[in-house]
Amino acid sequence: MMKLKILPPTLREKKRYIAFNLYSECKIKKDEIITFLWNNLINTYGEIESSKINLWLINIKQIKNPKRFQYKCIIKCRRGYEKEMILVLNTITRYKHSRVVIHTLGTSGTIKTLDNKYDLL
Repeated sequence: MMKLKILPPTLREKKRYIAFNLYSECKIKKDEIITFLWNNLINTYGEIESSKINLWLINIKQIKNPKRFQYKCIIKCRRGYEKEMILVLNTITRYKHSRVVIHTLGTSGTIKTLDNKYDLL
């Protein structure tokens, strides 16, 4: 039985990680966050450009806040499309009749660097 060969690093797709805080009036599940991120991405850029951005939700952590629901999130996108993804994050204002605010913290090439800077994991 033959094993599949792993792509060498030079042929792999380059990626960037974006950290952000999400503030909401209502509780949001991980699946719902993925859905509304993709919907806003498709509404902004269309299906072809959205597929090039290659969005993935890596991590989500709920923070205890008595006034509102707060989440720290990490998403992954293709290198070179960070500005487009941040633009999409900044245009999100509502989710299911409740207000939502997204505050972008920063971008990095590794999850470890984001975790060291912003204590996300």
